Amino acid sequence: MTLFSRILYTVIAFTLLAAAILLIGVAVWRTATGYWTGENALETMLDGIGLIIIAVAVADVGKFLFEEEVVADRELRRPSEARGSLTKFMTIMIVALSLESLVLIAKTSRETMGDIIYPALLVFLAVTAMVGLGLFQKLSQNATASVPPDHKDGKADKTGKPAAMARPSS
Repeated sequence: MTLFSRILYTVIAFTLLAAAILLIGVAVWRTATGYWTGENALETMLDGIGLIIIAVAVADVGKFLFEEEVVADRELRRPSEARGSLTKFMTIMIVALSLESLVLIAKTSRETMGDIIYPALLVFLAVTAMVGLGLFQKLSQNATASVPPDHKDGKADKTGKPAAMARPSS
């Protein structure tokens, strides 16, 4: 990876982290203000929780980009690397969707039950994404198993297995 790419991904990751910290600050400020004034304290707290959930998801995406593009410095040459990265990213999104839908269900149940369709669709989206991720894992399992793992020195023992995978003879 070029130096420019590493610098670019570092700037993007730290910008996302700064945005997440600002979101947490806004959530704390709004929650504290709503609590002290007594106006819609519960509503303000639920909004704050929603902002913190979004902030954690944004921070996780920034951390993911930094780890994958700067620290690991790899281009996902093997299917197992791509599978692991996609799984990690989708897990972040699924958790954020699930938590946000729970907060919205709690808010909606206190107001009007007629507006429950949006949180219900969000739950459905999270479940669909989870099922899709599981399906992806199952279908990509064969591709991952068919590619031999990298070995350090490239030598194989007399059984044809890479030296790192060979069992010691007793």
